[in-house]
Amino acid sequence: MDYKDLYYKKVIDNREIDMIEVLRHFLDDEDVRCLNIAVGYFYISGLELIKDSFIRFMNDRNGQFNIIMGNETNSKTSGILSMGADKEDYLENMPKYLDVDTQEVSDKSFLQLVRQWIKEKRISAKVYVGDANYFHAKSYLFFNRNNATTGHSVVGSSNFSKNGLQGNTELNVYSNDNFFALKEWFDMLWNSDEVKDFSPELLEIVDMHTANDTSVQYYKPTRETYYDFANIFAKPYAELDENTPWIGELYPHQQTGVIDVEDKLNTFGTAILADGVGLGKTRTTAGIIRLAIDKKKNHRSLIIADKKLKIQWSEELAILGVSGEHYDYMSREEFALKKKDELDLIAKEYQLIVIDEAHLGFKNRGTQAYRKIQYVDEKAANLGNPVRGLLLTATPWNNSRKDVLNLGSLFLNIDDIPNDRQYKQYFLYGNTARVINKLVSDDDAFNEFWEDLFLQRTRKTYGGKNVSFAKRNFPIVEIPYEPRKNKLFSDNFDRISELRFPYMDPIKYVVRDRNEIGGDRLKLLLLKRADSSWQAYLNSLNSILDKTNQLLRSLDVVQHSENQLGEFKAFLSRTYKLDEYLENQVGLLTVPGISDDLDEDDIMERFTLDSQIKKRRYYDRIMGQIGDIKWNTAKSKVNQMISDANADLAILETLISEIELAYSKRDEKFEKVREVVLKELSEGRKVILVSQFMITAKYYYSKLLEDKALDSSRMGLVTGKSEENRIGDELESKKEILDRFSPKSKNRIDVFGTIEEINLIVGTDTISTGQNLQDAVVIMNLDLPYNPMVLEQRIGRIDRPRPDEKVNNIYIYTFPVYDAIEAELKMTERLGKKMAGVLSDTQFDDIVLPEYVSYLENAKKKKDNAVEKMLDDTLAKTLYQAGSSSEKHSAAYKEANKRMYDMRTEPIHRIENVVYPNISFSSGQDSHSVAVLRFYYKDVNESDIKQENIIVDFSDKENHDITNAEEQLFEEIKNSLYSTENLSIEKSQKLVFESEQTLTDLKKIFVDKYNQAHSIVEDGMSSLQDKFSQKAAQNIQESVKNPANREMIMSKVTEAGVKPNLIATLAKNIALIDSESELYEIVKEIAADVGMFWQHFKEYAQLFDINEIEVSRGASAKKVDNRKANFDKSDFEILLANIVDK
Repeated sequence: MDYKDLYYKKVIDNREIDMIEVLRHFLDDEDVRCLNIAVGYFYISGLELIKDSFIRFMNDRNGQFNIIMGNETNSKTSGILSMGADKEDYLENMPKYLDVDTQEVSDKSFLQLVRQWIKEKRISAKVYVGDANYFHAKSYLFFNRNNATTGHSVVGSSNFSKNGLQGNTELNVYSNDNFFALKEWFDMLWNSDEVKDFSPELLEIVDMHTANDTSVQYYKPTRETYYDFANIFAKPYAELDENTPWIGELYPHQQTGVIDVEDKLNTFGTAILADGVGLGKTRTTAGIIRLAIDKKKNHRSLIIADKKLKIQWSEELAILGVSGEHYDYMSREEFALKKKDELDLIAKEYQLIVIDEAHLGFKNRGTQAYRKIQYVDEKAANLGNPVRGLLLTATPWNNSRKDVLNLGSLFLNIDDIPNDRQYKQYFLYGNTARVINKLVSDDDAFNEFWEDLFLQRTRKTYGGKNVSFAKRNFPIVEIPYEPRKNKLFSDNFDRISELRFPYMDPIKYVVRDRNEIGGDRLKLLLLKRADSSWQAYLNSLNSILDKTNQLLRSLDVVQHSENQLGEFKAFLSRTYKLDEYLENQVGLLTVPGISDDLDEDDIMERFTLDSQIKKRRYYDRIMGQIGDIKWNTAKSKVNQMISDANADLAILETLISEIELAYSKRDEKFEKVREVVLKELSEGRKVILVSQFMITAKYYYSKLLEDKALDSSRMGLVTGKSEENRIGDELESKKEILDRFSPKSKNRIDVFGTIEEINLIVGTDTISTGQNLQDAVVIMNLDLPYNPMVLEQRIGRIDRPRPDEKVNNIYIYTFPVYDAIEAELKMTERLGKKMAGVLSDTQFDDIVLPEYVSYLENAKKKKDNAVEKMLDDTLAKTLYQAGSSSEKHSAAYKEANKRMYDMRTEPIHRIENVVYPNISFSSGQDSHSVAVLRFYYKDVNESDIKQENIIVDFSDKENHDITNAEEQLFEEIKNSLYSTENLSIEKSQKLVFESEQTLTDLKKIFVDKYNQAHSIVEDGMSSLQDKFSQKAAQNIQESVKNPANREMIMSKVTEAGVKPNLIATLAKNIALIDSESELYEIVKEIAADVGMFWQHFKEYAQLFDINEIEVSRGASAKKVDNRKANFDKSDFEILLANIVDK
């Protein structure tokens, strides 16, 4: 049957469309949980016709079947029964009615199920006894819940009989428009005096054909066990009203994300949305903000994000109807510069703070941004305006649990953590860095922390209804270079390795052991530019050439000066901008911006320190090193610098000359890129060309713009500089370019299909963050970034969830130059050895990730999947795995919880006088026995320590997941063994004994595991004190007590403009600082010499007061119960169990 005919024609006459087919269709609908019928005649044989669908309806969805049958049946059935006739007389006198009909039901096991459902009151029958002559109604209603206002209805002439459903020519009409009125009519009649309960009589009749042994004993149905399980573990779930207009702007996974995150925010005051690239975290967050506004009209949010994404955020919020009055937008740099009074205003103004790309600046407690957020959180709580914190990141997990814990604990209020959480035992010692350092090694506590606070889905783990992802394809286009160009690429490593870059960090010539990582990074960058485009490579070489010539001119002035030493020191001062620092003391709190187009100037800038104190120490150290220089040393070093500069010039001039000559007539890479671009455009696909270097993007754009085979008005250029962005030759805003390139995803219907629409974009990675460009299916990488996550972000512009399967494939092109890759690999290995022990993991990640190194190694020998493997390996590192992924993040858990909660909210009629009140039995061969215990941990004095519910899977004793147990129980509902007819009492006793023995054997495991977890916490916390922090705090306290220091201290306090009692606060804060804080080096100095504290008191009063807010809501320790559980005194009870008889 084509069900489109049903919805189109609506007529059901048992000729083209049978009532049986219609019943099966709606009973198989996942949304149908109730069936109400009102008919003149009802026969159980009618049920047998739809047996399979009816069983699924009753078992899988906890179905409810209500019947109102006609008075003709009533006069011959209930009348006979009420006259006292025995069953035999009834069956003999009613050959046409229920007896004969029931006898004709061939599947007696189905009759047993019907009997069970009647006993459970999930099949309820009433008979019409009103004043009317006949009850001729023929109504079938299919719907979700008893209070439903929408559903499906069939009204006409068919009774619930074999002939009415299949044999006769009938006239029935399908409708959903009349459902509400028909259901109201049914409900009114069902609850009136015009009908009489007929379920007991129906049960007796069915009983006669299924059970004659009065000694039969009944077991608890597995469905009841499932219901009890749901009562323990099901959590209320919210469903957004699909009729609300803004809900339609969210994909299904975004809708569930809004609910899940909102629940975490309400429970813990914080949440981390860690969905993978391309799943639309911004849109999900807009939904969370909109939901908050719907609940509270004056709700205000602060969004802290990249300043370049402000337009994108405003657009996403506007799509969901969030206007500017409900939020403010601030860059991370702006927030880092906020002073105390401004932070106070933030604490007062907002109810939600959203931090985008939270892994940038907020995964380390030592940063100012982190400490200032802590201050705002604490201040807001004190003002009675607790602020909730939502952090967004696609990479919360980079093999560092500490990152995860720091992000999750930023807004965390310890009092909000449920007492049964293992990780709470740690935070009772304080929400401090030292507590985090101990918590990282406790697997169970860490898993709970992740499950409670994080939500992470990826394109691979997310499977949403009505949403699909396209298949990723990775075409590789090899470049057939002429021999001299290949030689240029292969010689690059040796030539570039010889460069010294004396103009970079020149103090390295006079300071021993000064690392040269900046220069080595520049060498690696030069090779990367050579792979990108010859123009980018040439541009960098010319820039280095200019800087080297400038150095030689400066050193020539030194050599011809009358005061050569003074001039040399002045040269170094200018190089490091010490004069500007000493005069202005400006910009000390800024974090250097990162250009879309990295060049050699950025190399040293990446090492610029991001805090006032580190910057001061950096300049103090440089000034000290310059001041210590002696002329004899300076003279020889100047000569060495000149020699190195001249050697560099020779290499640079040769390289520049060879490159210009080699590319004077032909650029093979451009030719191949052009060829592929034209092919893809000819097939109607939009194309994105992307490079990490602006010079490459501009070069390719200019060449394509001149190409007669392309329409210049249909292409755009997007870089990090607004003055460079254009369509054709005309300047245009980035927003307008992207809107016209992807009008469908950007909701620019006015552009779609017009001459304004463009089909080719050339750009830098400025388009790789936060943009939805899924009108395109092709992205061409002119180079690959060192961090594969940047490549994943590029792909994420086009690889996004789609509401249909019209787009089955996307294409991610690469254009490898294998000789260039070989040179890059050699330089990467060399740089890696030098970086060991010098850079932090964050700085290392910023340079080149191991997965990219693996790509370089595999690019030629495993070319077909080298890029895909690099991405998969990188993404695997960002996921929380190996026993640490939360089941509650999965779609399976959401579905399981929804099933459980729906079951829990519906009435259940329990079977009375069952053999075992808390144990059911079933017969599924592939399922596991499952139990839930309530375990009572008690100490040696038999005093209660803790109670917890533990799930036990008898076939997989390490699996305590709700999702697994729910699946095992749910699958066994249909296999339930209801009575001793199916399972002997002796066999059941044996199964129960064996199960109880298994659970008793597990008791020691549970007690040992509990004690071990608490020992880890207790032992770890005993080592929290840091000797340098304690010594520094003690030195300050003793210094204050010394009368000889009184005048000096008061002078320092007055100079700093603070109150004397602040000193005690500073000492307390200093005592809490650990080795990972950027302030730790200062603490060590104070521990060695307290005079350093007073010498820099004005500066330290700010640093250790406003910025080191470790003494916050969660920093102070709370009472901790460290009692051990005793094996003999601890005990358990079985709350429920379903035992599978195999």
